[in-house]
Amino acid sequence: MVKPKIILILIIVLAAVLRLVALNNFPAGLNADEASIGYNAYSLLQTGKDEYGSFLPLTFKSFGDWKPGLYFYMVMPFVALFGLNEWAVRLPSALLGILTVYLTFLLGREIFQHKIFGLWSAFLLAISPWHLQFSRGGWETNVATFFITLGILLFIKGLKNYGLLLFSLISFLASMYTYQSPRLIVPVLGLMLLIFYYQPLIKAVRSLFLKERRFPSLKYKFKLVIIVVLLLILTLPLTGQFLSGTGSARFTGLTFFSDQGLISRIQQLRGEHENPKSKLSVSLHNKLTAFIPAFLGHYLDHFSGSFLFINGDPLIRNKVPEVGQFYLIEFLFLTMGGIAVIKKQFAHKKILLIWILVAPLASAMTYQTPHALRALNLVVPLTLIMGLGMGETINWLKSHWRILGVGLITTVLVFEFVRFMQSYYIIYPQRYPLAWEYGFSEMVQKLNQYESKYEKVVITDRFDQPYILVLFYKQYDPRKYQPQAALSPRDQFNFGTVRSFDKYEFHEATLPELNSPGTLFIMSGEASPKNVKILDQVDFPSGEPAFVMIEGGQF
Repeated sequence: MVKPKIILILIIVLAAVLRLVALNNFPAGLNADEASIGYNAYSLLQTGKDEYGSFLPLTFKSFGDWKPGLYFYMVMPFVALFGLNEWAVRLPSALLGILTVYLTFLLGREIFQHKIFGLWSAFLLAISPWHLQFSRGGWETNVATFFITLGILLFIKGLKNYGLLLFSLISFLASMYTYQSPRLIVPVLGLMLLIFYYQPLIKAVRSLFLKERRFPSLKYKFKLVIIVVLLLILTLPLTGQFLSGTGSARFTGLTFFSDQGLISRIQQLRGEHENPKSKLSVSLHNKLTAFIPAFLGHYLDHFSGSFLFINGDPLIRNKVPEVGQFYLIEFLFLTMGGIAVIKKQFAHKKILLIWILVAPLASAMTYQTPHALRALNLVVPLTLIMGLGMGETINWLKSHWRILGVGLITTVLVFEFVRFMQSYYIIYPQRYPLAWEYGFSEMVQKLNQYESKYEKVVITDRFDQPYILVLFYKQYDPRKYQPQAALSPRDQFNFGTVRSFDKYEFHEATLPELNSPGTLFIMSGEASPKNVKILDQVDFPSGEPAFVMIEGGQF
């Protein structure tokens, strides 16, 4: 029989291969958020400032969404080592994705008190469509999920080894410095853990600071002061960000509290009353009566079979076509695992259930649901239950159907995995090149070749935030850019953009504008006029034009 250590090593190797091979080419392109992280890390290395000239910020203005900054700083050494490219931006996330697979094994072993369930859980996360999608991109949410998973593991171990509880807290705080969703999830998760584990936590405090004494000694007072100071250092910046609004600007703009459609619906329902301002009308139709059902509906969206196993996230950047967030066969594992969790007495199943209930909270408060990006930390606890269920299913099949049943499960899982891989590497780039802003690297290479002949360059804004991708691929000197950086007012989606810098302008050119001599126009393929001389072009993988270069003054 193969030893568990060997199996674990093979699982980690599998996770590494799936997350690292061709990382610079798949996803096919670089999205605007990745480019923002990379260019700001590059700017920090060059100047100690972000793209807007702020010195070592904790949150980055970026597109007006004020991104938490930990991942920016994590990317810096990779940019220094590999240069400003896709590898540098994505590698830290991929590495932490691999480590999350290992942490999942440790959690499965701790919670279910058996290595085999930890191994099955780690294996399922290693090949998970949901986790692979975000491990292979420069996604802050993937890094935040790593820190939350580490925080949970350290909390469980800290119930016996009390010194680890502080490191658990630090890990949870790190997730809040990485991505927006944990800024709601982690405080709620922490409160729930305090409620359900208050007795062992009180015991831990007494052990750490009182020992057998009624009052703490000088040594333990000093230890307490050090811990309090450390926690203040870690939490005060977060508090300051919330008070200033920068820490919650993006989240506030996305919640359904700012959804004008919902507010219009309230006004419409009131208008159907004889007296829209009557107490009855106002009592029946208000933000509370509208938002609570909306929240519950959005929350439950994340547990729907369509989202989890069939269609996945409706946003094309967050999922692979024709595949759910999990493989369809994992519905069986989730069912079997859920039954086992209910029936059996596992030491820390409360933590697992709390985690599942809390994980979608932040995402449920936004008006785009279900949302695989904002609810990514849900993937780990669900996979743990599936790992348990897979073990239970195989044990049952061995005793009833023997080799035939296990062979059937293996065949179906292999089929679904191969289907996912084919969809990820072949169908996804062909069908949805816009999802990852395909073609900017090639376009900028051609731009560098032609631009010296022109006084002005007009680049299409058909793609998301084109200015940052041009900065990224040109490796534009941050010292030159910072004085020019000017963010436009935020739009209805709470984003701003930069409309111009140097000789570059970002908008889709109009026909009259195309008659301007001395200007190079880079248009989207779909907006390019017919019967003009095309200087050069970049094509999508499907062969259709992505960017078309046109010299002005042809009309």
